[in-house]
Amino acid sequence: MTPFRRPRTGRRGSTYLEVQVAMVLLSIGISGLYSLSVIQSRQTARLGQMLPADEIASINPVTGSSPSETAWMKKFGVYADIASNAVAAPVPNYPLNEGFLEIRDNEDSSGFYTYRGYGGDDWEEYGGHPGDHQSTVHEIQTPTSVGSYALFSFYGVPPGDYELFTFVPEKKKNYPGQFGSAVPHYIYNAGWAATVHVDQRSIDHDLDHSGKWWESLGVYTFSNSTVHVLLYGWPRSGDWLIADAVMLRCRRSVEMVTPVSTTTGGGATVTVELD
Repeated sequence: MTPFRRPRTGRRGSTYLEVQVAMVLLSIGISGLYSLSVIQSRQTARLGQMLPADEIASINPVTGSSPSETAWMKKFGVYADIASNAVAAPVPNYPLNEGFLEIRDNEDSSGFYTYRGYGGDDWEEYGGHPGDHQSTVHEIQTPTSVGSYALFSFYGVPPGDYELFTFVPEKKKNYPGQFGSAVPHYIYNAGWAATVHVDQRSIDHDLDHSGKWWESLGVYTFSNSTVHVLLYGWPRSGDWLIADAVMLRCRRSVEMVTPVSTTTGGGATVTVELD
């Protein structure tokens, strides 16, 4: 297998969220996109943990050629299907592949591959640690193996909108400071799609699936049937790089369940339902 080259450069939410947003028109004629800022909610504390109150984030769907990198997309893993006189939204490219969910574990004989950087230690498979996704993990000592990587691959993926998650076992708590603070996760689909840096010392609790916490790598529109997630070893990957599991699932949708009501301050209030 030809080594990949480094490119240039949640947990199920509450069913109903009432979000009051302050809308700022970015530019007339730019695909009807608006910039939205979450400023109030019935679950203010929950939203506060997931999205900074002062952070601007688009909740409109995006085109396949321009995946969103906003905080809303990363934290909630949703596209807002809100369309009214008050909020305009482009039409998604593909229908939802509802129910699609695949997990690629480091124990899979196909769909998982490791590469050792020149002159460094090789990957090792360890078992018996509490919190592993299945029963083993792959680890490599990175200071001598810069350029090493682990590759998770998904095949036969129908075109559509998906969210990716990564899993890191809780065993890292027993080895403070030895895992990476910014491990690059390169996402490929007919070419490079995005790079997400993950703190393997303290993984975000974005999704509780079967009693285990996963961190979201974002929401993307994939048109090619093969999706790769590559964990790359570099100086900020820490003393150890760990590869356990990656999940690919159909993105969540948002359905507007009340009409949009405008506010005197130029904002809007709407109640939406997460699938």
